[in-house]
Amino acid sequence: MDTEKGVKVELPTDVSSDVSPHGADLYVDPVAEKTLLVKLDLYLAPVMTLIFLAAYLDRANIGNAASAGMTTDLNLKGNQLGNAVTLFYVLYVVFEVPCSIVMKKFHVGRMIPALMFCWAVVIIGTGFMKNASQLYASRLLLGFFESGMFPCLAVYLSTFYKREEQGLRIAYLLVSAALSGAFGGLFAFALLKMDGVAGLEGWRWLFIVEGCATVVVSIAIYFLLPDDFESARFLNEEDKKIMRFRAEIAARYNGSEEFDWKEVRKAFTDPKLWISCFSQFMGDICSFGLSTFLPLIIKGFGYGTIKTQLLTIPVFLSAAIIFVLFSWMSDHFGKRVAFMLPSVLVTAIGYAIQLSVPIKTRGVLYFSTFLIAPGIYVILGLNATWVLNSHAGYLKRATAMGSNQTIGNAAGLVVCFQSLYKIRSV
Repeated sequence: MDTEKGVKVELPTDVSSDVSPHGADLYVDPVAEKTLLVKLDLYLAPVMTLIFLAAYLDRANIGNAASAGMTTDLNLKGNQLGNAVTLFYVLYVVFEVPCSIVMKKFHVGRMIPALMFCWAVVIIGTGFMKNASQLYASRLLLGFFESGMFPCLAVYLSTFYKREEQGLRIAYLLVSAALSGAFGGLFAFALLKMDGVAGLEGWRWLFIVEGCATVVVSIAIYFLLPDDFESARFLNEEDKKIMRFRAEIAARYNGSEEFDWKEVRKAFTDPKLWISCFSQFMGDICSFGLSTFLPLIIKGFGYGTIKTQLLTIPVFLSAAIIFVLFSWMSDHFGKRVAFMLPSVLVTAIGYAIQLSVPIKTRGVLYFSTFLIAPGIYVILGLNATWVLNSHAGYLKRATAMGSNQTIGNAAGLVVCFQSLYKIRSV
């Protein structure tokens, strides 16, 4: 299959007994397909998680740094911290759709690690900044280099998995956001102890060490991430034969793989796109506030700096576990909205507790964060999966996913203003 030009899959005639080439009666042996899915998951899940863990750690560590003295050391005034958070989303939002569209023209296995390497260099440089202006510049550049990550890899995964398999696999991407919160707190706890080493504050080491780690990861991803299943070294020829049949079956509902600009117009005139965009925007307002400011929120309950970093870990870890469970159930029952609506309700209850309970009852307030976090990730993950499932045609699907993420991430412009107010506004 020519993935660059979108040529229709040519079915081989010398196939094994695991697959059957009968045109409209295409059949894949379920045992062989299940074995293939296990192989795909064991390879792609760790790679996807590693990419997004690095991305979310590097964008959200500003919250850990802020709670550890960065705002004081950089002499940030008023809403300058909120402005820095917002600036990340300016270029991030602008370039999401272009990145998702042009991805088909480039080698994913080269483009993604190149972007990772560039933002890693930016993060390392952030550890040496001296003022608000330099912080602003680093956040702009970070947003630019991370902009294509989610929409590109979400569409990329849709070329490996059928739509009824995609809910759990999209969870590979978003669960990394939750895990980054857990690991971010753990890393911050460890790295902040380097305060004073080489004359640098602990929060500076947080940026420097995490940036260096991302450099290493980007090099590894260059060798690990295939452009498509045909170039995947971890699949043997029998696996690729099954993948070709799966691609032919998927083509019935995925639509044309041709690079046709008419598909862009179709995406923007489809009501489903705007419904998903609204849902994503509302979910991302909650997500960005939680991922960026949770350390500050918990510290506002009256906990110390080190304990604050540790207390973020179980919140995000529990959210990751529940998110994966709901994603699996969504695929199993073939339902998306049925799992999104209860998640909205539980999250709303968590926010209601935070708004109504006195600040001195910090145990109850901390418990409410366990209600808030899981639902946010379930909503965002299943909504993104619904977008992929609901748009046929490669360019329409890529445009829809890019637009969904662009409008969703515009929520970052709202989140910045939350730091102006009391901790409950976050």
